Amino acid sequence: MGLTSSPAEKFAKLLLSWNASAEHTNGPAQVRLTLTHEEIAEMIGTTRETVSRLFSEFKKKQLLQLKGSTLTIRNRTALEKMVHS
Repeated sequence: MGLTSSPAEKFAKLLLSWNASAEHTNGPAQVRLTLTHEEIAEMIGTTRETVSRLFSEFKKKQLLQLKGSTLTIRNRTALEKMVHS
């Protein structure tokens, strides 16, 4: 059980890894998103539908924002809690 992580946790880890290499301004970190939901799904071992649902859930919880191809990570602390819980 300890070895398995949920798709949401894997997605949060991926976002945090992107955040580590993102350009940091005084506000939230921004990443240029060049991958499709299908490609992200392959990276975290889930389906495209699950990735689309996770994007919607994370946006609803205000963890991230997506404008065009610019992904803004709005709540890094909440993502870290998802990964380390």
